[in-house]
Amino acid sequence: MNIREDFKEIVIEIQDNGKEFKISTRDFLGYFHCEKRTKGNKARIDNFLDENRLETFPDYTNAWIDGEITLRHKAKAKSKSNSDPIQRISILPSANKPPVAINRDAKLSDAITLMMMHNYSQLPVMSNPRSIAGFITWETIGYGITNGKTSQEVKDFLDINITILELDTPLLEAIKTVIAKEFVLVQRKDKTLSGIVTIADISSQFLVLTEPFLLLEQIENLIRLILDEKFLVDDLKTFCEDEELTNPIEYIDDLTFGQYIRLIEKPVNWEKLNLKIERTSFIKQLDLIREIRNDIMHFDPEGITNDQKQALVNMAKFLTEIIKYN
Repeated sequence: MNIREDFKEIVIEIQDNGKEFKISTRDFLGYFHCEKRTKGNKARIDNFLDENRLETFPDYTNAWIDGEITLRHKAKAKSKSNSDPIQRISILPSANKPPVAINRDAKLSDAITLMMMHNYSQLPVMSNPRSIAGFITWETIGYGITNGKTSQEVKDFLDINITILELDTPLLEAIKTVIAKEFVLVQRKDKTLSGIVTIADISSQFLVLTEPFLLLEQIENLIRLILDEKFLVDDLKTFCEDEELTNPIEYIDDLTFGQYIRLIEKPVNWEKLNLKIERTSFIKQLDLIREIRNDIMHFDPEGITNDQKQALVNMAKFLTEIIKYN
C-alpha cells in the first residue's frame, strides 16, 4: 500500500522499539493518503495494519475524526513470570546470611569457641570486611597440632585455598563447586561476604525442590493402583470419545491427573472402584492436589507453601491406607 515516507519511520519505531504514537484520526488517515473512512480505504488500511501487526486504540474506524488515537503494536503474549530464567546461588538462604567470621590476628581459642557455640565446621578468616584471608576448620586445627604447632593465633592455622563465588553464580555451577570443595564463600558485588554455602545447605535445598515431586509421584502411583483393572479398555475408549481425545488410551497410565479426576467423578465409574469413602470430598481434595501439581510443575525455586506440602503428605498417607483395603 502507498504510504507516506514519514509514516514508514513511525512503523519501524513501533516494530523495533515498541513505541506508541498518539495522533489524530485525521492525521492517521493522511499517512495513507486518505481523507475519508470509505469502505475501500478501511479495507486497505486494515490490511496494512494486519500485515504489520499494528492497531489503533480506540479503533480509528469509530473514533472522532479529530480525536486522539494511539498507534501501537498489537499486544504480545508475555510470560506471567519476569523472573530470572536461571536459578542462582542467591536462592539459598545460607547464601544470604552473612557468616560468622574471625580476624586473622584473633586468638585460636576465640575461633574454637565460635565454632563450638554455633556448631560450625569452619570459619572465614578476614583481614578486613572486604578482604578474605582464608578459612580455619577443625581439620586445619587438627593437622596443625598434629604437626607440632604450638601457636595460639588463628593465622597460624589458616588455609588460604578458599573458593569464593559471586551471589549471581548459576546454582548448578555452584552445586558442582560446593560438592568438590565441601563449602564456598559467597560475596556481593561490593566484595562483602553475603554467606557461606555447605554441602548440607545444598542437600536441604535439594530436598525442598524434590520432595513435592516425589510426593506427587507417590500419589499418582497410588491412584493408578486404585484404578487398576477396574475399567475395561472399552470404558477408556468411551471416555476418550467423551473427552474428545485424539490419542487412544489403553492403559491407566495414559491418563493425565486431570483425567483421573474426570474419570472417577462420574457416579457410574465411581461405583466400579468400590471405595467406602465419600466421593464428593475425595474428588474435591484430588482437585486441590491437581492445582498444587500445576504450581509444582513450574519449578518455583521457593518451593510450595507449608499448607500445600501438608496437603500432599496427607493425600499420600490417605491413599496408602485406602490401598490396604482395596
